[in-house]
Amino acid sequence: MPGLSHDYGQNGDENVEAQYGRDILNYYTRGDRQALDYDAKPHPQYGMHMQGMQFYGGMFNVLGEAVHRVFPGWDIMHIRHFFASIFGALLMIFTGLLAYRLSRRQWWVAVLTLVFMFFSPRIFGESMNNGKDIPFALGMVMCIYYLVRALQDLAVKSKFWPNTIGMLLGIFIIFGMRPAGGILIIAYYGLFILVYFLVSREKKAELLQNKYALLKRLALQLLIAFVAGYSLMLFTWPYGLTSPVSHLFTSLAEMSNRSIIIRTLYDGVYYPSNKTPWHYNFKWIILTSPVIVVVCCFLFVVLALKAIKMYGAPAVFILFFCALFPLLYIIYKHSTNFDSWRHVIFVYPFWVVTAALSVDILSSFLKGKARLVPVVVAVAGLLPVMVWTVKAHPNQYVYFNELEGGPKGAFGYYDLDYYQSSGKQSAQWILKNVKRPPAGQKIRVFSNMDGMDWYFARDTSWIATNYARYYERNQQDWDYYITYGRFVSEWQLQNGKWPPGNVVYSIEAGGVPIGVVIERKSKGDYYAYEALKVNDFAKAATLSEDYLKVDKTNEMVYLNYGIALASLGRLDEAVGAVKAAVALDPVRPDFYQVLAQIYKAKGDTQNADQAMMTAQSIMAQQQQEED
Repeated sequence: MPGLSHDYGQNGDENVEAQYGRDILNYYTRGDRQALDYDAKPHPQYGMHMQGMQFYGGMFNVLGEAVHRVFPGWDIMHIRHFFASIFGALLMIFTGLLAYRLSRRQWWVAVLTLVFMFFSPRIFGESMNNGKDIPFALGMVMCIYYLVRALQDLAVKSKFWPNTIGMLLGIFIIFGMRPAGGILIIAYYGLFILVYFLVSREKKAELLQNKYALLKRLALQLLIAFVAGYSLMLFTWPYGLTSPVSHLFTSLAEMSNRSIIIRTLYDGVYYPSNKTPWHYNFKWIILTSPVIVVVCCFLFVVLALKAIKMYGAPAVFILFFCALFPLLYIIYKHSTNFDSWRHVIFVYPFWVVTAALSVDILSSFLKGKARLVPVVVAVAGLLPVMVWTVKAHPNQYVYFNELEGGPKGAFGYYDLDYYQSSGKQSAQWILKNVKRPPAGQKIRVFSNMDGMDWYFARDTSWIATNYARYYERNQQDWDYYITYGRFVSEWQLQNGKWPPGNVVYSIEAGGVPIGVVIERKSKGDYYAYEALKVNDFAKAATLSEDYLKVDKTNEMVYLNYGIALASLGRLDEAVGAVKAAVALDPVRPDFYQVLAQIYKAKGDTQNADQAMMTAQSIMAQQQQEED
């Protein structure tokens, strides 16, 4: 995995996360206090994009930046991806080890769990460039694994320090990524230990026999692990270091319901991230995990009583609780949900363990060689996913399973390349295929994706980059435009209106485009916009006409063309131009508002009223979806 990590693009959060790592180290090396508060003191470069960053732990970001400072010749993003992939690999391994312990030490169950994890494309893909959610998930699995080990090995004195150190490292990672999540693991530990000793007659007898000496040993392990793990973490979290207790709870309050709101495409509708439906995470996980894993998870629920007999009630309780409680709590708290289900990846390892244990339970009903049948079926069920993992490289994380019809079925209904990973492939195409201009000139590459500065860092002598919103791309002077499907109108995605015209390169996964490179055949759209700004309507109309000869897929050009024509008194032509814009995106209320004004100027009150009513209906529908 580390060897493949360089193939993956910069995700949409990495610029600010890398900057957070720099700010934390600057706090120690320069006395810079920026890392203590990004709200009262916005970052001079990233501004609102770093809002609330101080509430996150800095463990992973500090790790990447520290290595980069020791080896400045190593690219910071490659360093981050390298370490992310290691955390991802460890996540898979520790999930297998947890299955080994809970299955009463059956290595084949551990191996099957590892295979399930490795061939869960979302986990594999996120492991390559997600330095936030993957490390947190690793910390969670490590904490539970070493707690289970500590409880099972409580009477073995030689296991005291290995298990204590394991819990310490898990706690360090959890607090180091999301300090608020550390509070969650404290509650987990208390509840699981209570259940373990109350439910297990064997353990209750063991406690009485040893006059609670074993319980005291466990308490000492936990004390060492939490105090040492949290204390070490504070050095990677300056905000917490300034007030270790109160700022921990401040972080919890903020993380429970993030104040930052973005739009997320779910089931064909854009929802504000704080207003997603209750089933959001459940449905995302079910539709984007291998079907065989999902089926086996449901089997575990059906076979719960058998599972209790085979593995014990405490083990089953731990799995159900870790797999379901966070999701149910999010529903209860109406918490904010970002970017598919990446923020709850930490529950998935427990889903996978239940899936592997289901195979073990099914095998227990059979005898002899027949016991291998469930295992063979489980592995065979992964074969399509194995093929996908290879063919989709490096875009595994846009995977959807057969329940949604793959990425083709999800296209326009769910975000695909939500983390902008395809931007690197688009940039590499430009570097390989676009001819260098004469000396002193530059190709202008604009995008609505992050990472362009990184992708073209070594080519600034002939490439200039900048940011441009997708629906404002006609307002900027560029030669090539790199973009992806996120935030594009759901209607356009669902009705074949994206990608737009003049695409010279398309990155596809599962038969659908997830990112494209657009070559500008004419800059008439840009110059028309500039003319419109200074009320040179005749020039704007002429330039728009010329541009529409090479590209009839930009609704904003048609809209501006209509406005220019209307301003020249060519009202019938203006109606036709704006209607062409509407045909390309009929869910834009502003298009109907402009159309209503033109009809009103014509004296056509009936059509003016109809256009305005349509605009109001769309706005009402959009408001209803947000509410």
